[in-house]
Amino acid sequence: MTDKKIKKLIKRALEAVSAEIESVRDKPAQDVLFDGVLSENHPPGVFYYEFESKNTSLRFAEVIRAEMDGYDEEVELYPVEISDEKAILHFPHNFGPSLPKVSLEWENDFVLRRLRTELQKLLDNDNRQTREQMGRLFYPDAGKHHRADPDTRVLDDSKRNEAQHESLLKALQNEVLYVWGPPGTGKTSTLGFMIANYLIKGKRVLFAANTNRAVDVGLLSALEALTSVEKEHLEKQATRFGEIALDSERLEKILFDRHIEEKARKQERKAADLSNLLGRYQKLQKEIDNLMDYGESVPPELDEEIAKLGDRLDEHGGEAALEEKVDRLITVNERMELERMQLVGTTLAKVCTSDLFDGQEFDAVVIDEASMANLPYLMVLAAKATTHIVAVGDPMQLPPIALAEDAEARHFLEKDIFTYASKAESTEDLFAWHDQNRPLTTFFDTQYRLNKDLADVLSTVFYEGRLKTATGDEQPDEHLTTQSVPSPTVNVIDSQKYGPELTQKDEGRGFSPVNEVHTAILTRILKRLILKNHVPVEEIGIIVPFRSTVYDIRGALYEQGMDAVEVGTIHTFQGREKKVIIFDTVMSGEGAYGHRRHYSVRPFDEEKNGLAVPRLLNVALSRSKDRLVILADMDHINKVYARKFLGRLLHRFQEREA
Repeated sequence: MTDKKIKKLIKRALEAVSAEIESVRDKPAQDVLFDGVLSENHPPGVFYYEFESKNTSLRFAEVIRAEMDGYDEEVELYPVEISDEKAILHFPHNFGPSLPKVSLEWENDFVLRRLRTELQKLLDNDNRQTREQMGRLFYPDAGKHHRADPDTRVLDDSKRNEAQHESLLKALQNEVLYVWGPPGTGKTSTLGFMIANYLIKGKRVLFAANTNRAVDVGLLSALEALTSVEKEHLEKQATRFGEIALDSERLEKILFDRHIEEKARKQERKAADLSNLLGRYQKLQKEIDNLMDYGESVPPELDEEIAKLGDRLDEHGGEAALEEKVDRLITVNERMELERMQLVGTTLAKVCTSDLFDGQEFDAVVIDEASMANLPYLMVLAAKATTHIVAVGDPMQLPPIALAEDAEARHFLEKDIFTYASKAESTEDLFAWHDQNRPLTTFFDTQYRLNKDLADVLSTVFYEGRLKTATGDEQPDEHLTTQSVPSPTVNVIDSQKYGPELTQKDEGRGFSPVNEVHTAILTRILKRLILKNHVPVEEIGIIVPFRSTVYDIRGALYEQGMDAVEVGTIHTFQGREKKVIIFDTVMSGEGAYGHRRHYSVRPFDEEKNGLAVPRLLNVALSRSKDRLVILADMDHINKVYARKFLGRLLHRFQEREA
C-alpha cells in the first residue's frame, strides 16, 4: 500500500464526487408534504409552516422551490428546522392557517461540495501518515493490521454470543475490523460494548453513521453498555454532535449544543463577575485620581479597598490580562470543547460539513451502517483514526446510492466498503473473502428478531444458509426477542386475477409508474389490518421501489383518511421495523397499442443492477416484526423474472405458504 496508490484512489473519489454534484444539480431532489400548519412563533413579516416529514435531507437545502394547489406561481422557501419527524419551512407570504399539499424541489449538493473540499485537503496534506490511516480500510492486510493477543480482555454483559464476543476482542487488537451483521443479530448492542471498551481503555472515539437515528441508537447502546459494566461515570465525556432524532432525555443531556449553551451561561456569569470587579477597580481608581488631582488626601478606607481590589486583579495577571480574560469568556471555544470529549457521536455528513472536525483525530473510529456509505465519506472518516477503524454493516443490505450520469463515477460511488475491500462481485465472493481473512472480519451468525419461516428463506437466499435462528434455550440479546408467531408469517398476494395494468405519468421526471389496481388492493389490505386485525396504523409500513409511487400512494391514502400509515422506498426503512410490512412490487405489463408490454426495471434486475438487487430485496423483506405481505403480479413476475432473483424468491415464499 503505497502513498501513490492511495492518492490515486482519492483522485478517483474526487472525480466521482464532482460527477455526482453535476448530476444532483441536473436532477433536483423532490418531495411532497401534506397538512402544513401556520406556526404561531415566527419573526415579524415572515411565516413559518410546520409539516410532518421524515425527509432530513431538507436541512441541507439552501433554497427550496415550491408549488401549491390553487397558486399559479412558484415560491421560494427556506428550511428553518428539520428533524426526523417534522419540517418547519419559511414561506414568503401568509397562505392561510393551513396548507393541504406542497410540492418541493431543491438542489442537494451542499454536503457533496463540502465532501469534495475534505477530499482535496486529504490529497494535498503533506503528512503521509493521514493517508496511510485512511488506506488501511481500503487495502486491509491481515498480516499487518491484526495482532493476536491472548491477554486481551473485554467487559460486557455476559450475554454476547461467540461471534459477538470475538468482535469485541478483535476491535481492541486490530487496526481495521469489518463486522458483518445481518438483521436481528445484535449489531447495535454489541457495537455499544465495543465503544464502551475503547473508552474504558482511555481511547478517544468517533462514532458515526449515515442517519441521525442510527447515531442516536448506537450512542444510546454505548451509554447503556457503560451502565451495564458499571462505568457510567464515563458518560460525562460523551457528546452527541448534531441533531438528535430520538426522543431521549439521556441524549438531550449530552447534546453538544446544550453543553455549549450551559458552558456559555457559566462563562457569562463568570465574565459578569470579573467585569464587575474590573469596573469597581477602575471606578475607584478614577475617584482616587480625582482626589489627587485636587491635592486632596485619599481616605484610608479608599486606599484599603483599592489595595484589596488590586490584589484580586493581580491574581488574574493584572488589569490588562483581566480585560482579555473577560473577552475570552464572552465566547465559548467550541473546537476546544469538542476536543475535550472522549466520545463523539455524529453523522458522516456532519464530519464533512462542520469546521470543528477539521484536524481532529481519534484513537478509534467506529462506523455503523458502513455498507450504506459512499466510499468518499469513509475516506474522510478513516483518515481521522490513529489506531483503530471499525466498519459495521451488512453488505447484503442497502448499498450506497448515487445519481451520477457518468457510468464509471456511479459504479465507484455505489460500491460499499465490504465489496471494495474484498473485490467481491457476488455473495459467494463475499463469504470467500470473509473465510480467508478471519483475523480482520467477523460474521454474526445468529438472529433473534425475525420469524423463523422468514429468517430461513433469507438465510438460504442471502447468506448461504449460514444465518441461524436462536432457539429457545439460547440466551438472546435483551434488546431482541425471538418471534414465536405461528407460521406462515409471509403472504404473497397475486394481483394477476384483478387485471393490473401499468401506466406512466408524463411529468418529465424519469420513470413514474402507476398501478391503480395495486393501489386499490393496498387500501383494502390496510382497512382489513386496521379495522379487523386492530393493527395500530403507526405499526404498518408500505415499501415500494420507486420514489414517484411513494407520492401517489401517500395521496391515495390521504383521500381515504389513512395518511398516518408510513409509505416510503426501501431506503426509507433501512434500520427500522414495523409489526406489518407491505411490499408492493408495483410492476405489471404496460398497455400499449392493444398489447401488454412486459419489461424489467433496474431495482429488480440483477443484469442491470448487479449485487444491489438482492441487497435491496433483503432490506425490504427483513423490516417486519410480525407479518410480511408481498403484493405482486405473478403473471408479470413469471414472464420477466422467472429465472431471476426476484422470481425465485417469490416462488420460494409461495411454496412455503402452500
